[in-house]
Amino acid sequence: MLALFQQECRKSRVQEQGVSPVSEWPRSMVYPGFLAPLLLSTGIQRSFSLLCTPMRSDQAARDIRKKKTEYISDAHQRQRIGQIEDASQTAEFHDVLQQEADLTAGHGVLRYTGLVSESATTAEELDAAVAAIEQAAIQASCETRLLVGQQAQAFTAAALPLCRNV
Repeated sequence: MLALFQQECRKSRVQEQGVSPVSEWPRSMVYPGFLAPLLLSTGIQRSFSLLCTPMRSDQAARDIRKKKTEYISDAHQRQRIGQIEDASQTAEFHDVLQQEADLTAGHGVLRYTGLVSESATTAEELDAAVAAIEQAAIQASCETRLLVGQQAQAFTAAALPLCRNV
């Protein structure tokens, strides 16, 4: 399958590829179309893969307990040195409590992985495409980072997400 894809790339003169995973998702409530700047911007040849991996309930509970403990210890430290807690910290704690309540109610927890694969005919065009994707991700309240040294594996997962686990 990958060989067929590479042949098609040669025919269409696509020579440079880059993969940028979404390293930071929005931390506040967003509208359903929040990825529109990243997905619908023009002039960039890209593919986007969103992989949802279910987490085991014991692992999810352990992660939630860890986040909860970190938040409580951080709040205690801030209180001890006289810092005031802001709204974003309170919202993060309430989000952790909501995740815990959802898990207790029997709902599953998913780990989201977003991969953006950029393609271009020259290295300069690829650099411009990567920069444009980074700007579009910022507009979508996300953050991306270009993978270095792992392009082949990540490109396979991003461009051909045929039920693969990341």
